Amino acid sequence: MIPVLYSLMLSGSAEPFHSLNIHPVDSKRFSIDGQTVSIASSIILQTPNIEAFTEKNPRLQVTPLGPKGTQSWLIDTSTPAVAVALARTLSLDGWNAWVDMHLPKTPFDMNITDPNYRGQWYLTTLNMPVLWADSWGDYSVRVAIVDSGIDIAHPDLTPNVLAPYDAFSDDDDPSPNPGEYCWSGGGGICDEHGTAVAGIAVASKNDAGIVGMCPDCTLIPIKMLGEENGVLSADIAAFEHAIVNDAAVINNSWGYTEAIAAPQPLVDIIRRAQTETRNGKGSVVVFASGNDNREVFGDELCGIEGVLCVSAIDSYGRPTAYTNYGDVVDVAAPSATVSIAPNDSLTTNFGGTSAAAPVVSGLAGWIRSVDPTLTSVEVVDLIVQTAEQSPLITPDEDGHHDKYGYGIISPTNIHTVFFPPEIKEPTKGGCNTLASAPSPVMFPHLFPILFGWIVWVRRK
Repeated sequence: MIPVLYSLMLSGSAEPFHSLNIHPVDSKRFSIDGQTVSIASSIILQTPNIEAFTEKNPRLQVTPLGPKGTQSWLIDTSTPAVAVALARTLSLDGWNAWVDMHLPKTPFDMNITDPNYRGQWYLTTLNMPVLWADSWGDYSVRVAIVDSGIDIAHPDLTPNVLAPYDAFSDDDDPSPNPGEYCWSGGGGICDEHGTAVAGIAVASKNDAGIVGMCPDCTLIPIKMLGEENGVLSADIAAFEHAIVNDAAVINNSWGYTEAIAAPQPLVDIIRRAQTETRNGKGSVVVFASGNDNREVFGDELCGIEGVLCVSAIDSYGRPTAYTNYGDVVDVAAPSATVSIAPNDSLTTNFGGTSAAAPVVSGLAGWIRSVDPTLTSVEVVDLIVQTAEQSPLITPDEDGHHDKYGYGIISPTNIHTVFFPPEIKEPTKGGCNTLASAPSPVMFPHLFPILFGWIVWVRRK
């Protein structure tokens, strides 16, 4: 419920200040037209000519609100009652004077009841609630996670699972196997990687675990990594499965342990994925840049044309110490440390570019949910062109940095492309007339112009 803001500034309005029904309730609260509000002992003054105000009211001390060049000022008084009386006097004298009020505020949490949502700092950093206010995603948008074992029985994943597959063992159960990746010895389920990656991208909005970037997107869980060295044919099988099941996004938080050129059969099938799915609109293929603190070259997986290559930044917006870098890096994203783990559990120490890539994949899923007509190339370009460079560095003449790529992903900028702010046009009647909103007929023409401006510069 959005609280109603009751102001006492009526200068220039349809009715004078003193016609409001204002009654004291106690020393700090007043009933304003039947609504009880808590009044502060101060007044907000709005004027572009503070010199004229102070000349006429030399005894009133004004304090600027906001930055240099402000037109808003604060006037302190002794009590709320004095503030009300003075605001009335100033208003009747022609000044825009408001009483200051105590208004309850709460963080915008979208009524999210998932218990670990507030620990997902990266969602706040990216301002994801701005996107969620308009869409939680769409079940028709399928995000394939090609990774290690994925716990499809986890409550955060089960509602959205479609066509699970294990390319490593060639069966339909991609769940982690006991004993895999148990680096410290022992047994049981030690493989958290694939489950955590899937959770970051598409964990459901429910009463369990966390919230994914695109919580209403569908998950195609594909296990491709086992503890033993995998064969190239398993990589190919994983992508074939994603293509057959019409994936809109394919996340790859994996890479080769050596700086080797991408095998041609894998290059060929990635190109097929980028063009064959979604009735020819293709899949957005996302790869993590890697965690070796080295340069990634153009013939590696991240250098495949059209692949969205993601580096990792920390909660302060700085490149992580391990992230790979180079000309092939397209964008940077937060390394999401909080995600789900097998057996209905939570991990708070996940990370690496493995955790940054699904942030971008989930964002791509959201984009395709809002506009399913976009091609994979257009989605990649939108993410790249709306990214914002860090103030910590100076990019090259092409706007690129070896660790940040073309910038840090910006859901806020992407939201502006799809939901641009209303353009106000003044109506006839003079300078003081309120502006009116544009006709809805304008919007179909406005979006192509804005989107065309975003994507007209294609990355090299």
